[in-house]
Amino acid sequence: MKTPSPADSVGAKTTLACTLGLLLTTGVAFAQEAGEGSDASTDDELVMLSPFEVSSDEDSGYFATNSISGSRVSVPIQDIPLTLEVVTSDFIEDTGSVDLRESLRYSAGVILTSQNDARNPDSFSGVGGVNNPEGVTSNKTNTSFKMRGFVTEDVLREGFRRQHATDSVNIERIEVVRGPSALLYGIGNFGGIVNYLIKRPTASPMQQYTVGFGSHGFMRATADFGGPFGEKMKGSGYRVNFALERTDDWTDYKQARHFFIAPVVEFQLTKKTNLVLDVEYGREDQDGIGFQSVRSPSRDIPIDQTDRLETYGFHRLPGKDVRTFRWSGPDTYLDTDARNLHADLTQEITEDLFVKVGANYSKTDFDIRDVFGGLQQGVGPEELRRTVTSYQIIDGKDSDVTSEVPDTILQYAWVDTVENNTRTQYRAELNYSKRLFEGNRWLNSQHNVLAGYSYENAEKSVSVVSTDGATSGWNFKAPDDATPIRFGTQGDGSPDAPMTPERDTFSDATNKGAYLVYSGRFLDDRLFLLGGVRNDKSSTATSRTDYRNPSANNSSPGEEVSINSKQLGISFEVIPGVTLFALHSEGVEPNFGGKVDAWGNPMAATTSTAREFGAKLNLFNGRLAATLSTFKIEREGVPVIYWWAPAPGRGAFRRSDPIIYNIADFKAGADAPDWKEVMHRDVVVQAYEAAIAAGAVYEKNGNTYLNASTPEGANYLDTVFRETPGQWPGWLYVGVPEGDPEVNTAAEDWSQGDYYQAISDSSRGFEAQFMLTPIDNLQIVLNYSHVTRQIDSPGNFAKYPYDPDNWDRWAMWYFPDGSWGLSGFSAEEVYPGGENGLPNMDTSTWTGIGYGAGESLDDTPKDVVSIWSSYKFREGGLKGLEVGLGGTWESKREFASSFTSVGQKKENDTGKKIQAFTDPRLTVNAMVKYSFKVTDKYDSYVQVNVDNLLNDKDQYGLLYAPGISARMTFGIGF
Repeated sequence: MKTPSPADSVGAKTTLACTLGLLLTTGVAFAQEAGEGSDASTDDELVMLSPFEVSSDEDSGYFATNSISGSRVSVPIQDIPLTLEVVTSDFIEDTGSVDLRESLRYSAGVILTSQNDARNPDSFSGVGGVNNPEGVTSNKTNTSFKMRGFVTEDVLREGFRRQHATDSVNIERIEVVRGPSALLYGIGNFGGIVNYLIKRPTASPMQQYTVGFGSHGFMRATADFGGPFGEKMKGSGYRVNFALERTDDWTDYKQARHFFIAPVVEFQLTKKTNLVLDVEYGREDQDGIGFQSVRSPSRDIPIDQTDRLETYGFHRLPGKDVRTFRWSGPDTYLDTDARNLHADLTQEITEDLFVKVGANYSKTDFDIRDVFGGLQQGVGPEELRRTVTSYQIIDGKDSDVTSEVPDTILQYAWVDTVENNTRTQYRAELNYSKRLFEGNRWLNSQHNVLAGYSYENAEKSVSVVSTDGATSGWNFKAPDDATPIRFGTQGDGSPDAPMTPERDTFSDATNKGAYLVYSGRFLDDRLFLLGGVRNDKSSTATSRTDYRNPSANNSSPGEEVSINSKQLGISFEVIPGVTLFALHSEGVEPNFGGKVDAWGNPMAATTSTAREFGAKLNLFNGRLAATLSTFKIEREGVPVIYWWAPAPGRGAFRRSDPIIYNIADFKAGADAPDWKEVMHRDVVVQAYEAAIAAGAVYEKNGNTYLNASTPEGANYLDTVFRETPGQWPGWLYVGVPEGDPEVNTAAEDWSQGDYYQAISDSSRGFEAQFMLTPIDNLQIVLNYSHVTRQIDSPGNFAKYPYDPDNWDRWAMWYFPDGSWGLSGFSAEEVYPGGENGLPNMDTSTWTGIGYGAGESLDDTPKDVVSIWSSYKFREGGLKGLEVGLGGTWESKREFASSFTSVGQKKENDTGKKIQAFTDPRLTVNAMVKYSFKVTDKYDSYVQVNVDNLLNDKDQYGLLYAPGISARMTFGIGF
């Protein structure tokens, strides 16, 4: 249910801002009073920057010299043996970026929009579901993207996990570390991490205000002000960042309203004690966020079997622009309420010994209304049914197939979701640094040891209320009715079917990490070593209450799992300004989502190993800075879904009782429809009649059942299985998901979407990052990324604990279907070691044949180039003018592959392999900025940013380019 938002009223926002400002002013005045007479406040000595802090004072435009993300202490980027990129505040401002995602768009190899995610089970699980062609990057947190071919689902804020995007008004710099970084952060993000540092109080008073407007109704205002608490409190100060934004979209109905405020205070309690406290609050309300259209299958696919729809394109409505029309209408919404509390205390114990203790509390709540729908045949009001065109994706071009599908209607359901996420984190670090043998050319060395402990707890609760089509009926609309779907009223004007509680889920994940990091400089500081070890202890407790299918209810207390990881890097400056480096690193992704394996136990953490080699340049006094590297990352324990795989942890099959199937859709002879050719073959009909004669087939409660524990019942199913390849005999598993009490089969212990298997994959490639300043007026950022990734192993199934005398060899994982089960291969190829043409009873012998080994199954482009350049006129008639030009180019992307997100082969009426690619894509952006003085007191500027300068509106896969847009910003500061 939609809740009132402070962003709905300008008056409410103004009141909140004024209240915070008044409180802050009062606090400043109190701090100044309290500071009078304090020994610390009257000390004129400069406060030393701790090793845990990195100052942006030495940043020059887009060029940064130091980073803390790679080692947790400030280290020159040139020295650290990592591929590390810094996005400075100047770069963020010049490119017109208003949030974290936009700030990363020139970081080559960081993929912000995906459509194909190597069978990631979270693909198509966001708003719009399978009818939203965007993959995991559509995550409502806005923190999901890809790096080096792997999905990164979190960002870090000051080194703490922050699973929600932030406004750029609060960002001082963004540090992007490529590759796994478990040593310091204990989290996977196997392609790399993104750590953003917030703006801190300044040594002198400052104020900066901007207002902006642009295409699609864009309006934005920001404020950034702060300064010291007073002369008597050196090193102490405050800063407040504020943003208010409203925008529509280039598609119909979609709009967003955004409010953000982030005050921070810093106290230099003594010369050696520093305390930072900051609060961040953001509210965003988005309307019209549902699907633009629905998939258009050539087969009659039940609305809830979403994975089977992934192979199809989208339905087109008459008279509507396929690029911009949004059939789901204006009544869907995503409201986000996010807050973050953070405190850091740094203490200098001795000149060489520092300690830092930090705490971070974040809470993010989502209130969502979505509509989910699909085209169905032969259901709903007849007057709303039409003939529609189906779009089967094969290669994305000439091989795609269209067909006419009669008697079709739009069947849809409303879904309301309330999700609450709470994350509590603590971290304590002790850093000792010492230089030894000063003055000795060969023994002079610098040594740094960092010992740390981190604790993280993440709680997530989700409550879902939806249209219950099975009991209360569905909603319907004619497929040629181009009016938007509206909440409360169906296509024929009748009221919506009622919504009822569907499920509640909860997970409670904890991770405790202890780490030790050493870094040292040798040989006149030309040799730099970085290494360390870490131990993580993770546990996840889960529970699920399913109001419609109580058999799916489960809970797990979670067992603590211990994992060790290590990292070792070395760099050597071969000549001044040229450094070679090598790195071995490991990544760990704790199971914070509460995923369970086939036995119902929380899955172990996903782990990775990476090797990287490269060179760094810093020449001509910083005018040429570059990093070139080559890498390989191997990952294991990646959770995926094979919905039809055995999940003995479900425990529904009574293994010693007779095997009973509901064969309502699995009859033969005169009891089978004519189109089921296989069920009319003589050998099948004879086996069926023999089972009836023996009493293996019986009626009960209006249903037909088969006792497969009898010889005649087993022979009937064996016969159908032998004859079936290439044909469809019917659905053998009626009553399994419905919970039919008479049914007793191993198929009841299926994975569905609840139990996961683990696969392994890898990526390799090379990257190049250049920062060029040929002259003082010109800066150029040039990046290149080449990445290939593949599935190394499709995983293994659990060994199902059969009673050897009562083997159910007809469960889903043995079914001879072309898309699941045996998936078009023989029983011997899939489960080798069986006898008499039967599969092996040991399901752990599953070979995974045909399930993607050696394939990419991912849309990471092999090649990406990005560039941004700016030129400033510093004198003459054009003094104050700055122009910028940049863009990105990416090679073709594999937006559709042969497998669905839940491990089923995509259905294909043509018999061809599904592998579809986009065209290469070029995006060009530009900027013009004019800086000037107002009454010689105020520093002001006017800036225009134009995105997609070439007005590209082409289709790339199933997504369209947005076309040209522009924003104008006026800023004033003093």
